[in-house]
Amino acid sequence: MAGIAFGAETATPDVVFMHATGFNARTYRTLLAPLGDKFHVLALDARGHGQSTLPARLFGYTSWTRHRDDLIAVLEHFTAPVTLAGHSMGAMVSLLTAGARTDLVCGLALLEPVILPAAAAAMSQLPFAPLMQRYSMPLARGALNRRNRFESKEAAVAAFTGRGIFKAFSPEMIADYVADGLVEDGKGGFKLACPPAFEAATYCAQRHDPWGALRRVTDPMIVLRAERNSTISPASLHRIAAIKADARVATVEGAGHMLPMERPDRARAAIESAVLMARQGRKYHDALVE
Repeated sequence: MAGIAFGAETATPDVVFMHATGFNARTYRTLLAPLGDKFHVLALDARGHGQSTLPARLFGYTSWTRHRDDLIAVLEHFTAPVTLAGHSMGAMVSLLTAGARTDLVCGLALLEPVILPAAAAAMSQLPFAPLMQRYSMPLARGALNRRNRFESKEAAVAAFTGRGIFKAFSPEMIADYVADGLVEDGKGGFKLACPPAFEAATYCAQRHDPWGALRRVTDPMIVLRAERNSTISPASLHRIAAIKADARVATVEGAGHMLPMERPDRARAAIESAVLMARQGRKYHDALVE
């Protein structure tokens, strides 16, 4: 797994951040870099994204537990639990990781985690559903039709600017996305580091259990939900509060699913608060003593 780091290097980072589907760690540089003044922050490229070179096979790709297991493999190298933070898919991977290995995590900051409504979640469990959804789900179809090759990175920046989800991105964010989001295609040009077919499959790989993971989490947790087009329905928001009554849950007014790009101040504050809450927890202090 590839990644970028901010702040003073320590044996264990304070924060490990995971990105959304189709993006990469560097896309969030302007969000995370200021946190480096206070914390050691590590942002990772998930399998099939950015500069990571782990095999991105489509066969058997039906859930995000693949990304959870990759993250666990990284966390096992550290000497103490960390605060996990993430956006969209990255937020859900963080939650799944905390639910599977509570010993490796001491806090969570979840920015617009993807939690399917009950009907959609049930549908994803049907035989061959993840495969069929690659061609029927609007997000997946859009990914499959995405332009995949560019003559230069400058041409890619121009192509993305002001279009689709990139309307919420500053020019600096688009340049950061392109920097690690494109790789040489062997023909003198560039192609997307996250292939359209893999991005489409990622949207449809929903056979994981967010609620089971949430029930197993014992550490401080902050959840930010967008006011517009959120991936957390009001029903899911109430269910989160019911399962984990001590979680800090907030809706960011005026923001859409690209919340970290639209309101980096709120996203940054949530991550910082999660770290400080974790530092007050038993698990963090036990790790320091050990």
